[in-house]
Amino acid sequence: MLRRAALIGLFFFSVLMPGVAAAQDGVTAADEARLTSLYRSLIKSPEDAYLQGRIVEERSHIRAAIEKEVRNTPRPSEEAQTPPTDGQELPTAIDQQQGLVVSLEERLKERRVDRDLLLAEEEKYYGETPPTDTGETDDFRLTKSHEELLAKVAIAEERIGVLESVLSLEQERLNKLTRDQWIPQFGDIIAILTYIASFIAIVVVERMVRGLIAHRIPQAQKRYVATKLFTTITYTIVLLWVLTTVFSKNPNILTSLAIVGAGLAVALQDVVKDVVGWIMVLQKRLYVLGDRVSVGPYNGDVIDLSLFRTTLLEVHTSPTAAVQERTGRTLYMPNAAVLTHDVVNFNRTSDYLKSELKFVLTLESNWIKAEKILREILEKVTSPYTEAARRQYGTRTRTLFIQHDPTGPTLYTDIVGDGIEMTLRFTIPIGMRREVGSDIVRTVLKQFSQESDIGLAYRTSMVYNAEHQPPPLYKNEIV
Repeated sequence: MLRRAALIGLFFFSVLMPGVAAAQDGVTAADEARLTSLYRSLIKSPEDAYLQGRIVEERSHIRAAIEKEVRNTPRPSEEAQTPPTDGQELPTAIDQQQGLVVSLEERLKERRVDRDLLLAEEEKYYGETPPTDTGETDDFRLTKSHEELLAKVAIAEERIGVLESVLSLEQERLNKLTRDQWIPQFGDIIAILTYIASFIAIVVVERMVRGLIAHRIPQAQKRYVATKLFTTITYTIVLLWVLTTVFSKNPNILTSLAIVGAGLAVALQDVVKDVVGWIMVLQKRLYVLGDRVSVGPYNGDVIDLSLFRTTLLEVHTSPTAAVQERTGRTLYMPNAAVLTHDVVNFNRTSDYLKSELKFVLTLESNWIKAEKILREILEKVTSPYTEAARRQYGTRTRTLFIQHDPTGPTLYTDIVGDGIEMTLRFTIPIGMRREVGSDIVRTVLKQFSQESDIGLAYRTSMVYNAEHQPPPLYKNEIV
């Protein structure tokens, strides 16, 4: 059975590859004859180092001849191309390279089959029985002697080595061509991913640097200005870089951007409104950092102003309330709110506002002395605020038409049902209503407690009789 398979294999080899015994790939008959002669001598003297070295040299010579022949073989792209017929396309570089790789793979398979058949013949005829020099050979043998077989095996191995080396290089070239073709096909996606990755990296680096700047600058105002300036410069440079890159690579992108921009304007109209509101805030100076504002349902102190949002520290009460205190919560107001709501800025003319306190004295109190005491207290506590507010008012209202200058602390006296009402109207810094008011009240209570003829009124019922006479104002009314 084994002999039959070997005979069939030898038959197909002799039919399909008739030129196995002839010199191929740059190997001449003289090269094969020299190698055969060396192997004949080596068979007789297997331990001869000189013969072994000569065989190595001869194989190197044969390998160099094979490499030269393979390199001189014209590539598919260098061969004359047959003009395409109707409906056909010219082969691409990748198709040509694939054809070359397939051709080399087929040649490598053939050479390996040649070597395997020769090794099978060696095992069959020279493995168990010594070779004979009678000149008699079987009909299906590829060689006539052992030394010829060894020479052909050596040449086949050199051919296989050269083809494997060349095939590796051509396969690498094919892979490169494939990658080069794949990149243009997915170039847009790769470019978008590259821009996204670059933007993410820039954002990370920008935040790290901004954090370092924030830690190194202790003053709050300078720290805020430095971080905002750094962020603005960074993203401006990034935006210019992106626009320059996109327009240089795609000069006709304006048309596409116009179409895409129209769609985005509809889909992102809220974002567009936020940007427009941001521009209006800056152009009209509706508010700046530190201002206390009220915009629709949003009340608070401005602590940050960005392209889409204004950050506020929430103030608890409405803008018309007497006391406004921070709640500790942060509000993120969309800039579009300034387009649809009234904007109330408490710091437009100055960082101070007017506040009032009311004291009700009894009717029998010495109200003239009380007025004098209250005026002195007002002047002492609030005069620094009044002067600062007057200076700011003059500076900030130069471009506005205001006919009346701010007044100093004022006291108003009136009669109410419970007694004599004295209203103190004075200037305080925004957000310090409770602190300043408490100072005034404590001072007033201390002063009034030292005066026997001044008393604070409170709701009570009084009964007058002959022993307890009413004040002069009511004597005529007692029956």
